[in-house]
Amino acid sequence: MSGNCAYESPEMSALLGGTLRPGGFALTDRGIASCHWTSTDLLLDLGCGQGATVNYLDQKHGLKAVGIDPSQKLLAIARKDNPDKTFLIGSGEAIPLPDDIFQGVLSECTLSLMGDMHVALQEVCRVMKTNGMFFITDVYARNPESLEVIKTHQFESCMRGLYDLNQLQADVERAGFEIVLLEDHSELLKQLLVKTIFEFGSMNAFWQKTGGACAAGFQDVLKMCKPGYYMMIARKVK
Repeated sequence: MSGNCAYESPEMSALLGGTLRPGGFALTDRGIASCHWTSTDLLLDLGCGQGATVNYLDQKHGLKAVGIDPSQKLLAIARKDNPDKTFLIGSGEAIPLPDDIFQGVLSECTLSLMGDMHVALQEVCRVMKTNGMFFITDVYARNPESLEVIKTHQFESCMRGLYDLNQLQADVERAGFEIVLLEDHSELLKQLLVKTIFEFGSMNAFWQKTGGACAAGFQDVLKMCKPGYYMMIARKVK
């Protein structure tokens, strides 16, 4: 999770809870069931934020995970709430860990925050064991023709990192993975939209609260891209 103003804001935490993503743990549970991880596997939570998922994996599923995040502020919360867990400062583009050590990597609403998604995919592949499972949930543009406009905004949010889902599939495969499952879960984003408008009056008001002046006009551009939400599971094959 990026150490930006939006994700460190109390408004974002209040809206999304400890997971800082749409749908909470619903898709996490679905992904775990599909990936067939066991208590002997070591997992990586890429962009662990406040540590909610690392704790959930342990408490609900008996799974061991290391968390990394570039935000010192969010990691301080993670370490305070989970003193027996391992949390490291780091980014997806430079994972501070050796090759071939994880049986699984989770990137839940964090891949779109990477400064260089291609490098991040290569890094994930590097730290994973062959046949390890890469579990991704994130936003995408259902109207990818409008993506160039949104990239001109300086506001750092996963929504600014929307991408073309067809292009993402190609990039994941090029990085050394085989896609074994891809599902659309845009209904979770719609539910969040309704909740946000109810809480803040409008999406524009929410983005201004979480991003300040840099969020001006962001919602108008966002609507052109028609955001969706997906779940992907990929296996490392090389």
